[in-house]
Amino acid sequence: AAAGLAHETRNPLNIIRGMAQMLSRQTDATPEIKEKSSAIVNETDKVTAQLNEFINYSRPREIRRATLSLPAAVQEVVRALNFDMEEKKLKLEVKGEPVSVEADEQLFRQMLFNLLLNATQALGPGGEIQVITGKKGPEAFLEIRDNGPGVPPERRKEIFKPYFTTHQKGTGLGLAVVQQIVLAHGWEIECFDNEPKGAVFLITHLKVTV
Repeated sequence: AAAGLAHETRNPLNIIRGMAQMLSRQTDATPEIKEKSSAIVNETDKVTAQLNEFINYSRPREIRRATLSLPAAVQEVVRALNFDMEEKKLKLEVKGEPVSVEADEQLFRQMLFNLLLNATQALGPGGEIQVITGKKGPEAFLEIRDNGPGVPPERRKEIFKPYFTTHQKGTGLGLAVVQQIVLAHGWEIECFDNEPKGAVFLITHLKVTV
């Protein structure tokens, strides 16, 4: 019911957004009207993003497994975040052995996107992120490392709970969606310290395919 309500709320929000844009484009619009119209659009976009996260989180996860190349999937997600990373002058390194796993491609990309976005938001200008892929026997692993502020030990389980966030712009659902996707695949995710500073998100038990 809540997901249905969230879905229905997006339509009037889109209308409000469109009307605010029309007001700002009128030839007789004053600078004050343009400024306030822009504020309406920005706030509407924030609420819409939160609703989309909620709808996404409440949707049942149907896993469509296929062979997925980890390096190729990682590079595609990295490209989607290039602008955010360049804006903060972040350095990102992708390394590890080429490995293919059994996974739902769309959900895997969403999971990795959320993890990299989380790292991007945590880092200050000039921060560093590493994405590492590898395998141990019949299983593969994926690591996302950053040199940001890290996650205190007492919060390492809470960060995967819905609506828990330490980011000012966060919705609190990004890592909850990550854990949902991980569990749906039968994988595991843990958060550790990244010495000398930062956080490590380690995903294990990915099934290697030939």
